[in-house]
Amino acid sequence: MKLTIIILTQFVLISFNYSQTYNSFIEGLMNQTDLDSLVSFVNILSGEDSVLIGNSNVLIKNRIDYQGNDLAAEYIKQKLKYYGLETYDQQYSDKGRNIYAIQKGALFPQEYFIICAHYDAVANYCADDNASGTAEVLETARILSNHQFNYSIIYALWDEEELGKIGSGFYASQADSNNLEIKGVINFEMSGWDSNNDGLIDIHTNQVANSVSLANTIVVNNSIYNLPLKPHIYNPGTYASDHASFWQFNYTAITISEAYYGGDFNPYYHSDGDRIDKFNLAYFYNIAKLGISSIATLATGNIILSVKEDKIEPSSFHIYNYPNPFNNSTIVGYEIPKDAYITIELYDNIGKKVKNIFYGYKKVGLYESHLNGNEIASGVYYIVLKSSKNILSHKILLMK
Repeated sequence: MKLTIIILTQFVLISFNYSQTYNSFIEGLMNQTDLDSLVSFVNILSGEDSVLIGNSNVLIKNRIDYQGNDLAAEYIKQKLKYYGLETYDQQYSDKGRNIYAIQKGALFPQEYFIICAHYDAVANYCADDNASGTAEVLETARILSNHQFNYSIIYALWDEEELGKIGSGFYASQADSNNLEIKGVINFEMSGWDSNNDGLIDIHTNQVANSVSLANTIVVNNSIYNLPLKPHIYNPGTYASDHASFWQFNYTAITISEAYYGGDFNPYYHSDGDRIDKFNLAYFYNIAKLGISSIATLATGNIILSVKEDKIEPSSFHIYNYPNPFNNSTIVGYEIPKDAYITIELYDNIGKKVKNIFYGYKKVGLYESHLNGNEIASGVYYIVLKSSKNILSHKILLMK
């Protein structure tokens, strides 16, 4: 009985710090997402519609050559300024330029969450890759710029992703050199293609800083706000987008995209056929809502993610799982900072042990175990890691 009380006490402490719960303010922000606004951004960026930039009505014919890229950059900069944001034009080479804006947090102005996408392309139109992601960042800025958050938000649009993540690589390098406290990065990639209407999306993460926890945050938000999407976490995920620039400097980062790994590949990728008439508009709209709810959750401080970690070896005990929520099976990952005998057990939400996951001696390092939930009912459970001097729990959700 005493052990159960101790474990439940730990549950309370950890839930207080790390739980995600429904928030009517977040849902209200998410529900301001406007499909007409998103479509307008894509139409302008992909050259379907002209737009007034300064005093000139122009058509962004493409985002391949630097003339087209400059028009796109000017349009993005104009929109971010219009939203009243402190906007920066980061010229990092003769032709490469990132455009980003900062919305200062009320309590932690020097701690940042970034929501981002690349705006360059390799062919005409390129509505899905990546006018869709750029539009989602602009829509996020349009909505969130009207509100105050505890943490600072950076809305960033990167150049030259298609040439090797050059723009985001420059920014991440500068952030690292200047010790910028980036708590998490959400990167939007292609978000318009869902040919079979199954709502499947990729979330790409890795064992870098708290990237796995960030991926789980996205999945839980999708569940809390009842979005009709089916997120699948890939760990390790792709390095082929701008989030990987931040992994290189040990920052927490993930990418949200259509089911590129999930088997629903856009056949118009990197071609002039990549136009908005191919979009699954409801799917595009819901991914935007997911991104907006997630960055707003992080910036209000509803969930805690630490900043980058520089050590290769674990500095403390840590336990997590992916995917979370899960259906039937999940991977339990854990970090051991010193050689120790450990136990890892599964408890239900009243503190009753359900099953053993691991018992034995482990050297310093990162480990994974498989948890089969086929014989367990749907619900909330806790994975508990114990050593001679430590006890740590992690909440998981089984949804069959």
